[in-house]
Amino acid sequence: MSTRTLRPWTDLVKLHPDVESDALTEAMFAIDLGAIAANEPNVPAVYRDPEAFFRATYLTSDLRKLLDEVLSSLAGQSGYNRVLKLRTPFGGGKSHTLAALLHAARSRKALDVLPEAKGLPDPASVAVAVFDGEKFDARNGKLLDDGRTIHTIWGWIAWQIDPVKAYPLVEGHDQDRVAPGGDVIRSVLTSGASGRPVLLLLDEVLKYMERAAAVAVLDSTLQRQAKDFFQNLTVEVAGSAHAALVYSLTWSAREALGNVASSRRSTSSPRALINCGSPSQARRSFRSCSDAC
Repeated sequence: MSTRTLRPWTDLVKLHPDVESDALTEAMFAIDLGAIAANEPNVPAVYRDPEAFFRATYLTSDLRKLLDEVLSSLAGQSGYNRVLKLRTPFGGGKSHTLAALLHAARSRKALDVLPEAKGLPDPASVAVAVFDGEKFDARNGKLLDDGRTIHTIWGWIAWQIDPVKAYPLVEGHDQDRVAPGGDVIRSVLTSGASGRPVLLLLDEVLKYMERAAAVAVLDSTLQRQAKDFFQNLTVEVAGSAHAALVYSLTWSAREALGNVASSRRSTSSPRALINCGSPSQARRSFRSCSDAC
């Protein structure tokens, strides 16, 4: 009777560095989309670096479909939904999904580390704007390094698209907290981006809307202005040739947006991305696995 010696599992698989060093904590799964977008050094490399992110990501069929839809829209292909709403329960993979879209748009080549990503479109250079409604202060806005302050969601989006070409188009609207109309938004998405495709990722929109209701703007409120902007934005993106908008709502959130975007496609985020099921857990834990696994 033949016998076979079992090799140690450490000879067969290689762990990701954060797992191997025992540095992986539950807090690391709380992705800060704004911090990733800003490339802040305190963000773990597995989330900050595009290639490291995708090497640790299991590309579910739903996530691949979403990436295909968004990248195709950015590449100018027709027949795709350009405005997508992510609805997910807490811990349902929303932040991972948005981070995947961010990295794919900014660094499409990083996706090539995944065999499952073969054939996904490449829209080339993309202007990406991220709005984190949980962090953006409705009253005080966002203070820039040069001492200036961005006051509104439309100001912050335009600034990220291009502070020199896009932001001046809405600077007055931003300072006055008055929503720009569709013509201005269209200019921001086209000439303001110098003809580049534009991806807009809006996270926790309802949290921002709730706080904006307490900020008076002449005879209106910042919430009413923000809702007007959001409606105009979805119309302009839907009718664009090279723009896409993905925004998130939680299942438990009150529908503060009303019917503003009720006609837009709603999609659940690809939850399997962070589930503890075999494929996704293995991809997150192991850098490589021998055929003998």
